[in-house]
Amino acid sequence: MRFSLRLSTTLSATALAALLTPAGPANADTALLTCTESTTATYSPAIVNTPQGITVNASGSASCTGLPPGYTSATTSDQYTVTLGCTDLLQFPTGTKTYTWNNSATSTFSFTRINNRVVNGTTVVELIGSITAGTFQGAVVNATATALNSQLDACSTTGVSELDYTGALAILDL
Repeated sequence: MRFSLRLSTTLSATALAALLTPAGPANADTALLTCTESTTATYSPAIVNTPQGITVNASGSASCTGLPPGYTSATTSDQYTVTLGCTDLLQFPTGTKTYTWNNSATSTFSFTRINNRVVNGTTVVELIGSITAGTFQGAVVNATATALNSQLDACSTTGVSELDYTGALAILDL
């Protein structure tokens, strides 16, 4: 009998401690969806060494996993106008990108560029923002896109009229 009482007291204290111990920070983000992306951006007129007004049109596709089920792929599009030259090609400060999901729902990602660096011969751009309209509205988004620097060889000749990016996207729960 004494053993049973001790065991139940020990279990009760353990259960109480588990209930009172926080599971983690209250503001921790949890990934809803993670995606791999492939995007082609076209520049008009072509980007050359001298900065000029450029219209950027980008379109691509994403393959995703996570929750909720049914959001497994998307097509993307975005357009903006910015002053660019080859030396500051990826220096755009803000923009939007619209995702059209495989179930026809849409999400608008409004972003700010937070980092741009060259790593092992590729340009890496990091974006952060949120879904400002549509499905997942209010969710935080982190994205990374990379472009091979070898595509920039045309800067001193015909100009860069197109770049191909690959990347990753995480849509985080609030």
